[in-house]
Amino acid sequence: MNTPQMISVTDAVAKVAEAPDLLVALDFDGTLADFSDDPMAVHLREGNPEAIARLAALKNTAVMLVSGRDLETLRTLSALGPAVGLVGSHGAEPEGGLQLTEAQRERLDEVDAAMQQIVDAAAAEGAFLERKPAHRVVHVRPVQDPARRAEILAQASDKIQALNDAHHDVPIHSAEGKGMVEATVMEATKGSYLSGFRGAEGEKTIVFIGDDVTDETVLQVLQPQDVGIKVGEGDTAATCRVPDTATVTQFLEALADAREAALSR
Repeated sequence: MNTPQMISVTDAVAKVAEAPDLLVALDFDGTLADFSDDPMAVHLREGNPEAIARLAALKNTAVMLVSGRDLETLRTLSALGPAVGLVGSHGAEPEGGLQLTEAQRERLDEVDAAMQQIVDAAAAEGAFLERKPAHRVVHVRPVQDPARRAEILAQASDKIQALNDAHHDVPIHSAEGKGMVEATVMEATKGSYLSGFRGAEGEKTIVFIGDDVTDETVLQVLQPQDVGIKVGEGDTAATCRVPDTATVTQFLEALADAREAALSR
């Protein structure tokens, strides 16, 4: 991946503060909330609800969470209310939910059985299976041995490939992230969702913040007027990088201050 020209957090705020129509799109885990071995024990970092509420209340400013979480879980954990848009399952599950075909449901059952078999063999080590409306996710974050984590994820990826090699009208799409492998019967990414949203809603300036490999699907399709922010280390198409979730909170607070000032002039 080519290394983009990075800008500072201060420059990122200044670049978008006066945008005529601004969308602030945010990943959840590892961005607005710190990770936990218990996926239902995470919560928004202190200061994030207030900064997000300030932004969402401003004229010509929208805030949206775009997460790998399923929509209902995202709604429960974020607890941000109707002023903030929610999109779950990596863009496959917008606010109105999703509908699977009979063929997709049957294929998802097949994926479920295969992934459950892998997780059952490693359940004592902490591996578990997350079920979303169109996805199955093998999680290995609680597994203590790094070599075993890699081995379990490789088994899941190999099984997904084997299911696809067997040929079927419904292909299985997979993605790897931090401590997980995800399989889905729908072809949707965070990037494809936000690209479609921009097209449907007109010309917007987008700020997107994310930390994981799946967030690169957004960072790779942002336009010159946009700002993409990567949380943490790793190759990225982002034009700004912050070290941790605490700095994300500081960015959101600074953006709210600057946007309020710009709109009051």
